Amino acid sequence: MLVTSLGVGGGIGLLVLIVVLTTKNEPNAFKYGITVGLLLGGMFALFMVAVLLPLDLSAHIFLSKGRYRQLWELEQVRELRAFGTAKQILHACRQALLVVPYVNAVSDDVENMVTRAMAGVSWRSPGEDLEVEITPSSPNEWHVKVVSRPRSKSVVFDYAKNFENVETFVTQFSSFLGADQVKLLDRSSGSGDVLALSEEGSGKQSGTDPDQSSKSEGGV
Repeated sequence: MLVTSLGVGGGIGLLVLIVVLTTKNEPNAFKYGITVGLLLGGMFALFMVAVLLPLDLSAHIFLSKGRYRQLWELEQVRELRAFGTAKQILHACRQALLVVPYVNAVSDDVENMVTRAMAGVSWRSPGEDLEVEITPSSPNEWHVKVVSRPRSKSVVFDYAKNFENVETFVTQFSSFLGADQVKLLDRSSGSGDVLALSEEGSGKQSGTDPDQSSKSEGGV
């Protein structure tokens, strides 16, 4: 936030300095540029704290539906335990990523069991990168980790866009694979405890599983 404010103020101050020097040849041009830059940079910082920050936090709280975790993190992570064949897991991951808002490209690294997606520009963010890592735990049991992060490192607020990305993935992944075959793991405790998945969107299948008839009946 401080860097952004200094960048905005410094840019405006430099512009004022150039304009004053080229139009009036004013000897105090440097002083004018510094003063205007600090003033507007301070005003922008105040605007970020008073308006943009509350909006960003409110969006996170609203979408978290009472689960107030990772509210301040731009990079959002969810970990799941899933049951099924490798083909079923990869298919469900790909289909779930395609449902994430503004996603326009999905690629699969079948050899390393990684699926990646790119989300386009929206009013909330200049774009995000999503990655799903799939690690076998036992036969037909998998550890699935989905990460969503801003594409640009200069992003300060995302208005819960990355939060929405991972939550959408979890809901849709559960829907495609089957709610009884997916468990959300608690990262905050570090113990791998199972959390209750949101029932929204998980009670109805949104797509066709290529191997639904041969799905493993693994117990949890």
